[in-house]
Amino acid sequence: MPAAARTPPTMFTLVLVAALSVVSLTMFLPSLPDIAADFQADYALVNVSVAGYAGMTAVLQLILAPLSDRFGRRPVILTAAAVFALASIGCALAQDIWTFLAFRMVQAGIAAGLSVSMAALRDTMEADEAAAKMGYLASAWAIGPMLAPLAGGLLADLYGWRAVFWAFAGIGAAAWLLSWLDFGETNTSRSETLAAQF
Repeated sequence: MPAAARTPPTMFTLVLVAALSVVSLTMFLPSLPDIAADFQADYALVNVSVAGYAGMTAVLQLILAPLSDRFGRRPVILTAAAVFALASIGCALAQDIWTFLAFRMVQAGIAAGLSVSMAALRDTMEADEAAAKMGYLASAWAIGPMLAPLAGGLLADLYGWRAVFWAFAGIGAAAWLLSWLDFGETNTSRSETLAAQF
């Protein structure tokens, strides 16, 4: 394990993994008509990739946060980034709408990005300092949804909608590598059981 991975993560790493959890919701929005046309699917069905993803994100927040309290922040964020990258490849290679939607729901695992980042701040800082630093994470959540559709639209116009999901795969892989190198474990008082967390 790299030496940096034994120390708390930098703000850059925390902001990146937090932003990825919201960028993945909006970056592909300009591609929805193209996805519907490519799969010859009803547009309302394609919209499940937005609403279903948001719903899955909400449900996973209830699961992933306790998992990070039980097993640690580092393994949860590494797993989430890896699953996100692999699910993004699945979306890019999908040949029908149902396969696409299935992988899209799995992508929601990156929801751990925000909750784990916030937990890491609380683990390593006093309450006042952590609250100030959480402003950076909030900024990522505010700016990401504004810029992501522009980037996604440009990618889709130049290379097609699947390029957006290849980009997600690359970003997910980069987030995994950065977390491996820089996201040291911050949870020093892990819960004894998941039941206690719930």
